[in-house]
Amino acid sequence: MKKKFDLTAITKSKLTWAVVAEVLILLVCLIVRPDFFKISYQESTGMLYGSLIDIINRSSEITIIAMGMTLVIALGGTDLSVGALVAVSGAIALKFLRWDVLEYTTPGDYTVCSYALVLIVPLVVCLLMGLFNGLLIAKGGMQPIIATLILMVCGRGIAQILTNGKQFTTGYSPFRVIGQGSFLYLPMPIIITVVVVAAVALFVRKTAFGTFVESVGINRSASRLSGINAQLIIFIVFALTGFLSGISGLIYSSRIMSNDSNNAGLNYEMDAILAVVIGGTSMTGGKFSLAGTVLGSIIIRTIVTLVYYFGIASEATMAFKAMIIAVVIVLQSEPVRNYFSKRAKKRAYAVKGGVI
Repeated sequence: MKKKFDLTAITKSKLTWAVVAEVLILLVCLIVRPDFFKISYQESTGMLYGSLIDIINRSSEITIIAMGMTLVIALGGTDLSVGALVAVSGAIALKFLRWDVLEYTTPGDYTVCSYALVLIVPLVVCLLMGLFNGLLIAKGGMQPIIATLILMVCGRGIAQILTNGKQFTTGYSPFRVIGQGSFLYLPMPIIITVVVVAAVALFVRKTAFGTFVESVGINRSASRLSGINAQLIIFIVFALTGFLSGISGLIYSSRIMSNDSNNAGLNYEMDAILAVVIGGTSMTGGKFSLAGTVLGSIIIRTIVTLVYYFGIASEATMAFKAMIIAVVIVLQSEPVRNYFSKRAKKRAYAVKGGVI
C-alpha cells in the first residue's frame, strides 16, 4: 500500500528547517559570489577545489567531534572538554614527531618516533581522558557539564606541559597527508570524516547501542530497571567522544603542521553543541539524529564562509555568526514549526474542499 505524502510531518521536522536554512544561506552566498558553486580540478595537487568543497573540508573537525557530542547530548549531558582534547592530541603527536626540537630547530621530513606511535598514542590518551569524564559522571555522580569542565580548564595546560610551552613544527610528509592530502580527488579530511560518520552510524544504528543511549537519556532509572547498564553506556559514549576529539586534533595539527596548544580546538565544544542542536537533537536527551548533526556542522561552516564573503571584520565575525544561528534555531523552534504545520493542514483541507 502506498504511503500518502504527509506535508504536515515534513513541516514539523527540525531537519526540514535545517535543510531550508542551509539552502537559503547557500543562495545568499551565490548572490554575493556568483562563482560560488564552481568546482575546479588542480593537477598539481590532484584535488577538486571550490567553495562547496572547502566548506565540507573545513567543517571536518567539528563534524567528527559532533558525532560524539550527539550521543552525549542524547544522554542529556554536554562535553565541554572536546576542544582541550584537540589541543592535547596535537601536542602529543608533534612531541613524538619532533622530540629533538631543542637539538634540531629546523623542521625536516622525518619523525623521531615511530609514525604508528604518532597516530596511536594521541588517540589512546584522548580515549582515556574521555573515560575519565565517564568515570566522574557514571561513578562519581557528577553533572556532565561540571565533570567535563575539569578537562576543559586543565586540558590546554596539559598540552602546554607536554610540549614545555613550545610550538613544535614538522615537515614530515606522511603526517601532512592527514590534513592536506587527497584521495579520490577529495581532501583527506573529507574522506576521514565520511569514514568516521559511517562507522559511528553503523555502530549506533545497526546495533542496539543507539536505542540504549536514547533509553538512558530519556530516563536513566527506568532504563536501569529494564536491564540496561546505564553506567557502561555513559563510559562508552564519553570514551568515544574523547577518541573522536583525538582524531580531530590530528587533522587540525596536520593542517598547520604544528601544535598550537592555545588555539587548537578553541570554541570547538560550542560549535559541536550548536551543530547537534541545529541538527534537531534535543538538549533534554533522548532521540538523536546523526544526519542532522552533519548538516548542522555544514551549516555552521557555511555561515562562516558567508561572513568571509561579506568582508566582515574578524572582531564582528562571532556576533554575525551568532545572529544567523539564532535565526536558524528560531526557524526550528516548536511554535514556528507548529505554525507552518497548521498552515499546511489548512492548505490540504482547502485543496480537498474541506471545512476548517
